Amino acid sequence: MTRTGRADAAGRSRIVEAARGLFLARGFVRVTADDIAADLGISKATLYKEFASKEEILRGVVRAVMAEIAGRVDAIMKKDTQSFVERLVALFTFVGSRIAQFGPLFLRDIQKSAPDVWREIEEFRRNKLMANFRVILAAGHKEGLFRGDIDDDLLLRMFIKLVEEFVNPTEILSSGLSPAETFESVIKVFFQGILTDKGRLDFSFRTPSLFEPRKEGAS
Repeated sequence: MTRTGRADAAGRSRIVEAARGLFLARGFVRVTADDIAADLGISKATLYKEFASKEEILRGVVRAVMAEIAGRVDAIMKKDTQSFVERLVALFTFVGSRIAQFGPLFLRDIQKSAPDVWREIEEFRRNKLMANFRVILAAGHKEGLFRGDIDDDLLLRMFIKLVEEFVNPTEILSSGLSPAETFESVIKVFFQGILTDKGRLDFSFRTPSLFEPRKEGAS
């Protein structure tokens, strides 16, 4: 990359980073291009030399976040120095912390005001869920943690539908829960249903708030 190319990339990165902080704090709709330029100490004209519109800046922010998430998730899943349970707990913890950064109003802003960007988020979420959940199911079956009497493709579709149905701006705003709380509830309900007795004990040791042993036959 030439010096000019590196300078352009650095300039775009600075804009994306500044916009990310403002969007997370105030939402997409309530932040203007003037706000982003002022935060960086540059003119709006300079800003628009790098990005054609505020939506393009948002797309840059979203893609940067998705790249970070994808990189971290892949690193967690490949960390063979940890047991499967340890990796899955680390994965849930990481995803929950990332979701907690995004308030429902910011997510609704994207959904309503930048639908193309929202579709990109949904496609990324669906693809990552499908790829990683297949790996999770296979590893869990191998270690005797998940039930084997339910078709894996059905489980995969059920999990994706649960996430899409409940971890979205409309549902979160109506429920009054935070995105992270909603995600935790989906994980708790879904995984409690597919864990074997061994799986419940192993997971409850690592994350008692999510996977406490279920009392069979309790009234």
